[in-house]
Amino acid sequence: MCRAMVSEECANKLKTIPLSDNTIGRRIGEMANDVKDQLMAKLQTVLFSLQIDETTDVTNDAQLLTFVRYEDSGTMCEEFLFCKPLPGRTTGVEIFKALDDFFTEHNISWQRCVALCSDGARAMSGSKTGLFAHVRRVAPGVIWTHCLIHREALASKDLSVELSGVFDVVVKTVNFIKRNALNTRLFSSLCHDLGSEHSSLLYHSEVRWLSRGAVLARVFELRGAIYEFLCEKHSDLASNFNDSYWLTKLAYLTYVFAELNKLNSSMQGRDANVMQLYEKLDAFVKKMSKWIERVESNNLAMFPSVEEYPDSTDINDTICEHLRKLVRQFAKYFTDSEEWRRDSKWILLPFSDDASVGSSLTAVEEDKLIEMSTDSVRRHMYDTQPLVKFWISCQTEFPQLAAKAMRCLLPFPTTYLCESGFSTLAYLKNKYRARLDPENDMRLSLSTISPRIDRLCGLHHAQISH
Repeated sequence: MCRAMVSEECANKLKTIPLSDNTIGRRIGEMANDVKDQLMAKLQTVLFSLQIDETTDVTNDAQLLTFVRYEDSGTMCEEFLFCKPLPGRTTGVEIFKALDDFFTEHNISWQRCVALCSDGARAMSGSKTGLFAHVRRVAPGVIWTHCLIHREALASKDLSVELSGVFDVVVKTVNFIKRNALNTRLFSSLCHDLGSEHSSLLYHSEVRWLSRGAVLARVFELRGAIYEFLCEKHSDLASNFNDSYWLTKLAYLTYVFAELNKLNSSMQGRDANVMQLYEKLDAFVKKMSKWIERVESNNLAMFPSVEEYPDSTDINDTICEHLRKLVRQFAKYFTDSEEWRRDSKWILLPFSDDASVGSSLTAVEEDKLIEMSTDSVRRHMYDTQPLVKFWISCQTEFPQLAAKAMRCLLPFPTTYLCESGFSTLAYLKNKYRARLDPENDMRLSLSTISPRIDRLCGLHHAQISH
């Protein structure tokens, strides 16, 4: 047999040989380290903002998850930074130590960090011992943003006693039907017989942003099937689903939380900035104020499902009380909106006539803004490019304005990336892989930077025996 045929036969055999766990793990580690090296090289020379959150994994280890946002090659990049276990307590000191050790190890300066986004937990936001307090000691100019989605969820959490009672009944009903497998199967069969689109209810989870709205929507959709099922089971809860006044309140809660879920969902995703999300929040508050005026005039046109019930006007006072409370809660949790709104107009609408009114621009910067606003080429770029890309393109000709705009666009407005990262962590580190160190796997799963495969291959020597 000739040498070429032997070589080809050996190559085909090698293709079918499975790689060992150690080999796979080593290659994942090498690719993850290459991606990290590329990211570290960039962070040593650019300004960046951080997004931080912590969670507990399947083995009850506290995991600190961090993402970074920075400008590179004319675009805004959002990348996975690290996932580190916290060995002791999840205090501000321990979280800062994990961050500081990582920065020191990779020669990253705290002076390049311009913003920090986290939830409102004391370990993160504490003014003396929280993470932000420790970061401010090494980076005095850093901005802290409390996740806007967390705040929206907190603002919508409180209900009046009357509406809270309605929601408690909903939760009890769901738990009663789903408490055992037999009830679940019987209820599913009943829904199929009635031709319902869905055949199951949803459990309420306090920690999930959209849970309350989703639970209410499903219960209201299946209210007829729920009533029949509860009657068959001789449950005291059945009387509520035959009470027009109670169902009217349920219809109102369902609609309001559906609108809150739409607001919440609109603030999720990548490439969001604080100012644009504040505009969405402002619009929602204005809508609620308008709803109050209409309800006071016995106009419930914006609540179509409520109008279907004869007792709809009887809950006008309840609706107004709840909406006023929501407006007050939004004002309480978003007290810093005015600070962001001050500079939002000239950044979001730089070509409007009154863009600089009430802003923090200096006289020189205002003059530069006027020059830019009369530039037709810049106007075309503004109309055809994303906002961030437009301001990045202005760095050469209008460096002062661009630098100031980027400091407002760079901060993360939410911890959305961390929350979605937790889902990846739960998938990778599960009860079947409980001893896994997930950082390398998460880096390859969540990073948009590709490993340099050719470079990695060049670092290895082929085995001569093969």
